[in-house]
Amino acid sequence: MNAEALRELVVFALTDKTDAEGRVYSPRTWSTTESMYPVILVQTPIDVKNSLGRNVPQFTTVTTVRITGRLQELDDETEDNGALKAEIALERLRKQIERAVINSYELTRQIQQYLQVRSTIDVDASGEGHTAQLLMELDIEYYQGPEEFYEIDSEPLEGVDVTIAMPDGTPEPHLKINLEQ
Repeated sequence: MNAEALRELVVFALTDKTDAEGRVYSPRTWSTTESMYPVILVQTPIDVKNSLGRNVPQFTTVTTVRITGRLQELDDETEDNGALKAEIALERLRKQIERAVINSYELTRQIQQYLQVRSTIDVDASGEGHTAQLLMELDIEYYQGPEEFYEIDSEPLEGVDVTIAMPDGTPEPHLKINLEQ
């Protein structure tokens, strides 16, 4: 497990499980347009490794997965309620994201724990509609061992010689196994 694999598992967990449907992207250029909304963007900007001891590369790793949800709501013809609709839509999206990620079997079976979940909501009315953004960060803890950092170089096994220790005066049996390639 590493940050890239974790990001891919989160994208898989979110795809078709939220109002964004299949519009879950990572990596992608971060600028988005009205025609894409709602959209979810996923990245892993922070990766912290805490050593489990000397001499062997073993770590408890915490990767921050940043999930950005964007959408836009317009005011109704008779009511100035775009900001309210945007905030409600973001709250619904936040709940959908939390459920999709935390309930993902593929993700949960490969990690140790969800260490922390932080989220903020921002609604901006400076454009034609009310553009809203959810920023959610999940700190996810998992184990990384030596197999993650290098391939083990080994010599191919060509044969095995076995000698069995026998009591004095007994002939020593010998066994030789040649391994064909």
